[in-house]
Amino acid sequence: MIHMNERSSRDLYNVSMELKNMLDGIAHDFYRHREEYLFEVEKLSASTASSMKKTVLKMPLISGASAKEMAGKYEVMRDLEYIRLGLESIMRATHDKVNRSVLFSNWAVQELNVLFDGGKKLLDDLTGYLSQRSENNRTGLEAEADKLIGDCFRFTRQHEDRFINGICTPESSAIYQSMLDAFRDIFRHVKSCVVKVYRY
Repeated sequence: MIHMNERSSRDLYNVSMELKNMLDGIAHDFYRHREEYLFEVEKLSASTASSMKKTVLKMPLISGASAKEMAGKYEVMRDLEYIRLGLESIMRATHDKVNRSVLFSNWAVQELNVLFDGGKKLLDDLTGYLSQRSENNRTGLEAEADKLIGDCFRFTRQHEDRFINGICTPESSAIYQSMLDAFRDIFRHVKSCVVKVYRY
C-alpha cells in the first residue's frame, strides 16, 4: 500500500473531488438536454489538468516521501488523468447530443441512468478511499467497478441489437456508443487506481 504523507494524499483526494464535480455537471446537462454547466465542466477539466501537472512536477520535492511512494503516486495520478479524459469524452458527446437535438431511446436513457448513477457513486467512493484507505473499501470499490464494466459490455450488446433492428438512428447510435466506451474506460481506470494505491 502507498503510505503517503498528508500532503501527497490530499493532492489525490482533491483531483478525485474535481473529477466527481465534472461528472455531476455533465449529468445535469445530459438529463436536462441543455448546456448550463458544460462550459464550467470544460474549465474545471482544464484547471484539474493544470493542477495535476504541477503535482507531478513537485513530487520529488515532497519531504519524507520515498522513491517507491512517488512512483506509486505517479501511477495513480496517471489513472486519474485517464478518468479526466474519459469525462471529457462524455462531455463532448453530451454537447453533440444537445446541439444536434439528438434523442435517445428510452432503453438508452435507462442504461445511461445506471452508468451516471454508478459513476457518481464510484467516484464518490474513490474520493473517500483516497483519503482513508482500508482493504474492505478496496474490495468493495473493485467489485463496484467490475459490475459497471460488465454493465457497459451488456449495454453495448443491447445497443447493437437495437441498431440492427432499426430502433436507433446512426447519429444517436454513434453518440451513445461513444458514451458507453468512455464510461467503460473510466471504470477500468478507477479499478486500476484502487489496485495501485493498495499495492504500493
